[in-house]
Amino acid sequence: MPSHVREVYLYYLLSNPPSSILHLRKAPPEKSSSSRHGKQASSKKRPAKRKTTDGSTGDDDEVIQPPPTIIFCTRPKAAAYLTEFLKALDIRATALHSRLTQRERLNSLNLFRAYVVPVLVSTDVGARGLDIDDVAMVINWDMPQESEEYTHRVGRTARRGRGGVAVSFVTERDEERVEKVEERIGTSWMLDA
Repeated sequence: MPSHVREVYLYYLLSNPPSSILHLRKAPPEKSSSSRHGKQASSKKRPAKRKTTDGSTGDDDEVIQPPPTIIFCTRPKAAAYLTEFLKALDIRATALHSRLTQRERLNSLNLFRAYVVPVLVSTDVGARGLDIDDVAMVINWDMPQESEEYTHRVGRTARRGRGGVAVSFVTERDEERVEKVEERIGTSWMLDA
């Protein structure tokens, strides 16, 4: 795809995930009715939300969130940009990259694990060693510099026999990287135009 339209494809993919992983969507945890100090929360009542056939609520103002997804970028700047881009479109997202403090990284991981935030936008800091079982989709926003990183990235989904999908956004600048990945995994994805 042309690199200047990736954002449109990303939003569409997150809004319309493959049907094979729709069942992996999770509801965010319920908000508690009391605050930290034990006081009751505001007594304003909200209208009850009706459930639709796909399990989402019927609230038109609320964007249906994607299943647990990790988006991989090569640079911290891209991860920060995508996180803000998705938030602006009402998709709950958090970042994980080297320019964050350790506390911020742990907070992002905890929000993602608890499904408070369904999208984790990460550099290759998150490609190895994360113990997260329920990742439904991995998106390679940027193809990795090293073909070995591709394997680590896509290995974040479909763990322990669970289903999952990996999608790579291949742009006009990625031909060489894709060829290296194809060599490593022993298959070809490129179609002759």
